[in-house]
Amino acid sequence: MWTATKTKKYGVAVYNWKGDTRFGLPLEIGDTVQIQEECLGWYRGFATKNRTVKGVFPASYVFIKPSKIDNEGLVESVVPVEDPVVREVTLVLREWGNIWKKLYVERETYKFNNLRKVMRDLLDWRRQLLTGTLTQDQTRELKLKITAKIDWGNR
Repeated sequence: MWTATKTKKYGVAVYNWKGDTRFGLPLEIGDTVQIQEECLGWYRGFATKNRTVKGVFPASYVFIKPSKIDNEGLVESVVPVEDPVVREVTLVLREWGNIWKKLYVERETYKFNNLRKVMRDLLDWRRQLLTGTLTQDQTRELKLKITAKIDWGNR
């Protein structure tokens, strides 16, 4: 019997899943999902990239992330509760990853190596923010450094 979820509302796919079951929702690693119901190790919901397609997927394929519910308007929407700088770094790394692959294919060695170094720095700094072991001053300085590096990379 399906029951509405109360706390598990937002997650990220940690495995690819083809959705090869009746009403299955195919997922790729990194897809974010809004979870509406759960039943015996399964969730029912939709991927946030296409909210019109709903389906079921294994609960073990999704990492639950903290979120808050925004009930403004007629439709309930779930908003992730995460540091905006961490989120921005994640999105930038995804975008730059595609550029990095293109540089590899086109054999742009110099640009490829430069982008690799910048992406590694961003990954390391993101990890430092996520661990939560920095002081407030260190966190503020690191966020400024990250922002400057993203601006530099986008130029």
